[in-house]
Amino acid sequence: MQRLRFRASHLPAVRDGSKRVTMRFRDPVRVGPALLVFEFDDEISLPGSITSTVAKPVGSITDEEAREDGFAGAADVLLGLRDYYPDLQAGDEIVIVRFDVDGD
Repeated sequence: MQRLRFRASHLPAVRDGSKRVTMRFRDPVRVGPALLVFEFDDEISLPGSITSTVAKPVGSITDEEAREDGFAGAADVLLGLRDYYPDLQAGDEIVIVRFDVDGD
């Protein structure tokens, strides 16, 4: 089963349903079942599924897409994602991943 990894700090938002979108760079995912894995010393995993994926250049992300992932707007996405992917450029293709947690 594919694994969708998150920093530990995202667990509360995923659990309460306020986070259902993530943006990924060079991290292949596909629609279907997934284990949502949170990177604590002892990993915490939640069963879930990836419901959609949309690939596009970072520079073409809309304000709405940015807000879905917790950014104030599209202008904040590149800088925010560089915290995860330091070499990311505006022309690089990312994947917008929408997901659900089983049982929600």
